[in-house]
Amino acid sequence: MYKKERPKLSVTALLYGTGAPPPPPQPPWTPLSPTYNGSTGSVNGSSSNGGSTAVSSSLQPQSSFPGLLSSPGYTSSNQQQGSGGQLSGGRYPPNHPLSGSKHLCSICGDRASGKHYGVYSCEGCKGFFKRTVRKDLTYACREDRNCVIDKRQRNRCQYCRYQKCLSCGMKREAVQEERQRTKERGENEVESTSTTQAEMPIDRILEAELRVEPKTEELEVNAFTMPSRGPPTPAPQPPPPVHRLPVQFAQVKPADLTMPAEKDPVTNICQAADRQLHQLVEWAKHIPHFTELPLEDRMVLLKAGWNELLIAAFSHRSVAVKDGIVLATGLVVQRHSAHSAGVGAIFDRVLTELVAKMRELRMDRTELGCLRAIVLFNPEARGLRCAAQVEALRERVYAALEDHCRQQYPEQPGRFAKLLLRLPALRSIGLKCLEHLFFFKLIGDTPIDNFLLSMLESPSDS
Repeated sequence: MYKKERPKLSVTALLYGTGAPPPPPQPPWTPLSPTYNGSTGSVNGSSSNGGSTAVSSSLQPQSSFPGLLSSPGYTSSNQQQGSGGQLSGGRYPPNHPLSGSKHLCSICGDRASGKHYGVYSCEGCKGFFKRTVRKDLTYACREDRNCVIDKRQRNRCQYCRYQKCLSCGMKREAVQEERQRTKERGENEVESTSTTQAEMPIDRILEAELRVEPKTEELEVNAFTMPSRGPPTPAPQPPPPVHRLPVQFAQVKPADLTMPAEKDPVTNICQAADRQLHQLVEWAKHIPHFTELPLEDRMVLLKAGWNELLIAAFSHRSVAVKDGIVLATGLVVQRHSAHSAGVGAIFDRVLTELVAKMRELRMDRTELGCLRAIVLFNPEARGLRCAAQVEALRERVYAALEDHCRQQYPEQPGRFAKLLLRLPALRSIGLKCLEHLFFFKLIGDTPIDNFLLSMLESPSDS
């Protein structure tokens, strides 16, 4: 019987059939199952070996409805693996032989330093989560519990940052197990007061506050003896109202600042602002580690935070005054004067969100200094060269303030969190004050950049 010879088939044809197309090239690693995180704009994937990676989504579509993008069937062209198993953007999975790139923090999207407590995260988010768990801290959100947590805004809301740490997979038990292992080895890894004080000596922060801020009793005298057009009275009387203050303040000209004529309220305001800026730079010079930063970074930090720093200072200075704000020269601006001038809304916010809260908490000078130092060490300021160093300094101030609250106010376990809640309000009010030209024309026609530079380069007052 004639036996028909079979055609020679390739291995591919034998496996897939003669009519099947060749299979697509398989990557040398197990494909990831991407999940889009709408709040951070990143794609998180988990490999079969238990690891995870975070892929930058600069090319991903931004949507206000992350649920639409996080469905199981959603896959975009930017999430597909390229040839050789490489992810889009030039990154490889951890077990790939060509892997050499950094992971991204699952919480804020910054460069991750490794896998901490179950997920890849940066040192900032790692330390924040560790401190929150170890100290058993509780936070509150001022918004709707859906704040954006990314590299630039991770410090805005601690409540949402902690919730995102949990949702991304950080494990509280991992922190507790780490602490237990440390105790078993006989190494006390808990941050002691002495260690914190050595990193950020809180007594020097208090010293900086006391060095530049006039004493309370001096302010009370000045508030009642400010220059007045009327004859002196035998008994102290409240200062006269400062009518149309912001309007006149915005219209003041450089020549007005040097007129030797009798002082009026506008001149007092300008002199107070000038004095406060001098005090601010002098204060910053005495904050631990500030002068170790490059001159350019010191300029950036002061330029980014000067308005909030001044507002915090005069708010705390005004806790003993009813319905008024005390400037550096002792001049008291009353609430009715601000309303007459058309800036009553922002003035009331200062009184209710800052002055009243400081009075209610009985905020001491050390706490005020720490809050101002946190504002000063702002790693999100544009143009910083040493942002990581600035963030490390801010973390030290956080730890120093927390230790201070625990030692001085042990009966108030929530005091640390209440103090930090003043920072978002201070930020919001600071931005609104700039909109109102509240602090413009502070020093005549001298640009603030030149003023700050000349002050930073001058030697510190003894």
